[in-house]
Amino acid sequence: MPETPAAGPLLLISVDAMHTSDIPFARTLPAFSRILERAAIAEVEGIYPSVTYPNHTAQITGCGPATSGVYNNLRFQPGKGDASDWFAEASAIRVPTLLDAAGAAGLVTASVQWPVTVGAESVRWLVPELAGARYGQGDLAAHFRASTDPASLERYVLPNLPLVAEGRPGRFFDFVGEVAAQILERERPDLLLVHYVEVDTARHAHGAEGVHVEQALREVDAHLGRLLAALEDTGRAETADIVLVSDHGHLDVEQHTNLNAVFAERGFLRRDEEGNLADYDVICLGAGLSGQLFLAEDLTAERYAQVAEMLAQLEADPELRIERIWTSEETRRGYGLDGPFSFVVESEPGVVVGHALDRRPVVRAGDEDFPALRGAHGHAPRHGGQPVLIASGPSFQEGVDLGRRSMLDIAPTLARVLGVELPDAEGAVLTEVLAPQPAATA
Repeated sequence: MPETPAAGPLLLISVDAMHTSDIPFARTLPAFSRILERAAIAEVEGIYPSVTYPNHTAQITGCGPATSGVYNNLRFQPGKGDASDWFAEASAIRVPTLLDAAGAAGLVTASVQWPVTVGAESVRWLVPELAGARYGQGDLAAHFRASTDPASLERYVLPNLPLVAEGRPGRFFDFVGEVAAQILERERPDLLLVHYVEVDTARHAHGAEGVHVEQALREVDAHLGRLLAALEDTGRAETADIVLVSDHGHLDVEQHTNLNAVFAERGFLRRDEEGNLADYDVICLGAGLSGQLFLAEDLTAERYAQVAEMLAQLEADPELRIERIWTSEETRRGYGLDGPFSFVVESEPGVVVGHALDRRPVVRAGDEDFPALRGAHGHAPRHGGQPVLIASGPSFQEGVDLGRRSMLDIAPTLARVLGVELPDAEGAVLTEVLAPQPAATA
């Protein structure tokens, strides 16, 4: 049976792309320092691929992609490339989430810009993340209207839409900061999820390290300060549990290896006269610094053997900088990663596995056609900066250093704090981080 939850609330706050190496600077900032001074800390081994949506799904389910069903940011839509839809809808998740369990237990739940929450019926106050090409087109209010409930729309989305800064990468920064603070103060949820993307945006634009990261952390700190003030104003500062997490590290980009262009050159993918996809034997869906390879449904055994031979050649080609091509069976055993693909391409660190049809097979830093973004992720979680777990509040042991732990352990641990269960979770409760519970009275 689940234990009795603490007084709460529980705030689960994702600082997208924050590294453990950012913690010393975060300690110099007012809001971060208030949280860190009483916190237990862990370095987190994330989900492969180290992209946002599989990892945020793991944080609230305790399950890897093979179980959750969210194996990439992008859905597989052959030929659409970066214009593919994202795994935005909550219905994509095949197992119960922390939000589902809390809602079923009668707790008041809220979520602001958390990935894979479009249409999440278990969330009382829902402002979902709208990511991907389809949400960058047309009427933003209409997109939100189709993605959340009328009360959340009227009370929090529509009044704050003027804060959305169209035309810049961080268009939702101010919107999310304001909405999260308003919901926390007005609705007093038992569980609030918030996703801040300032640090990730900075690292993509300018690289994994630098003063731009510090500036982004300052911007996040201002948001955290608003949440701390809301807790104080509602008399819940002393009982609140605040858990900061992040989803992946970043690496500086050195090269793009565009596998679909390679497949086209070798006759395993065919384009029409306009350069669009006609058909394929094998096609790549990129996941940043890794990629997933899908085979044609009607592929013959003979053609499959030819594809496998070609992939072995690519793996051995030093120009492409492919570290290893795994079968999906191997990634399921090694990483808990599976999906409707047949192979996973793991590049060397810093090499984007591209899926564009209109680029050269290999583009290197310094080339005129090298894409603008300088930082990326999607790599195996053993490389680069590592995500954080920072847990502060009465439910947690102050000052504990948990070392390196799995992303899958976050959800079952938070379920224990809330007094709910996640029976499908593949991770373990981090019992050593939890504060002793007072003995029950007769």
